[in-house]
Amino acid sequence: MKPGTAKAKGRETENQAVGWLRRWWPNAERRRLAGIEDQGDIAGIPSVCIEVKSAAQWKPVQWLRECEVERENAQAELAFVMARPKGGTNVDDWVIMMTPDQLIELLDQADWLPRQSKLG
Repeated sequence: MKPGTAKAKGRETENQAVGWLRRWWPNAERRRLAGIEDQGDIAGIPSVCIEVKSAAQWKPVQWLRECEVERENAQAELAFVMARPKGGTNVDDWVIMMTPDQLIELLDQADWLPRQSKLG
C-alpha cells in the first residue's frame, strides 16, 4: 500500500472508530499527531487512551506496547487498541485488545474482582 493510501486508510479507520464511540461519548474526536509524546488516536474520553489500527499484517504485541507508552504520555488510567481487520467495514466486527494488567484494572474499577483479589 502506498504511504498516502495508508494514511488515508488510517484516517478513515479513526473516523469510523470516533463515530462508533460517540454513541456513548459525544465529545470523542480524532487527536492530532504529537510525535514521541503521542497520547493515542482518540481524545474526549476522560482517562482512557485509545490506539486505532488498520493493517493487513497484525502486530498485537507491538501495538499494545505502543498503546502503553501513549497511556503513560496521556496519564490515562485505561488503554486499549481498536483494531480493524482487513475488509472489516463494520466497527462491531473489529477487535479490542488490551494488556492483562489493563483488563484487571478495568475489572477492578467495575468492581468485578473477587473481594480477596482487590487491588490496592
